[in-house]
Amino acid sequence: MYYHARYIPRPSDYNRNGNLSYEAILQILETAANDHSRSAGDSIADANKNGIAWILTEWQVKILRRPQNGECLNITTWVRGKTPASTAFRDFIISDNDDIEVIRAEAKFALIDLKTSKLTRISEELFASYQPEDKEIFEFSQRLRTPTEYSAETELNLRRSDIDFNGHVHNTRYIDFALQALPMDSFDRDSFSKIRISYKKPVTENNTVFLKYNSQEFKETVGIYGDGILCCLVEFM
Repeated sequence: MYYHARYIPRPSDYNRNGNLSYEAILQILETAANDHSRSAGDSIADANKNGIAWILTEWQVKILRRPQNGECLNITTWVRGKTPASTAFRDFIISDNDDIEVIRAEAKFALIDLKTSKLTRISEELFASYQPEDKEIFEFSQRLRTPTEYSAETELNLRRSDIDFNGHVHNTRYIDFALQALPMDSFDRDSFSKIRISYKKPVTENNTVFLKYNSQEFKETVGIYGDGILCCLVEFM
């Protein structure tokens, strides 16, 4: 089942260049996914009551054109696949008022048992409630790999506002952290067309956080470390 939503961006969704910010893009996609889940009878609250929870593990985002201030956006999202396992993929397309695609994205989720903190198989009933589609928007991508070395390292001071109701940094905040690690010329260009994120471990409010930067060929990678442990990889292209 394809779920459709319309979004009117807020002034806070735009960065200093007047472009829809990378974090706002993730927030828009996240909201559409949550609304779709709720319409399928799989709300976050109900899942927690049943002792299971969806955990976001990966993002892949392709930006064809950055929406400008004042543009209304149309979002289409669906769950992909046929046979349920312990992970599921969700695809997204964002288009403008002329129905021209501006952004496409893929998210990977894992279902965990809250009691054991281990992966658990998605039930046939739960998977079927989303009426999955076969449409796939990205070809197979190689796994995001940790750089063998970094050229720069910066300590990040967490703010109270970075911590969500689960007691850790919310998944959309990591991309903003990664932007802080980029060289100023990359940050000012603000022209990335592809972003990949791999979540390894949550950053909590008590962690000492370091951002480690690597540049290779046409991509820039930031490793976000909490207490010396890799928590998230962000790749910009």
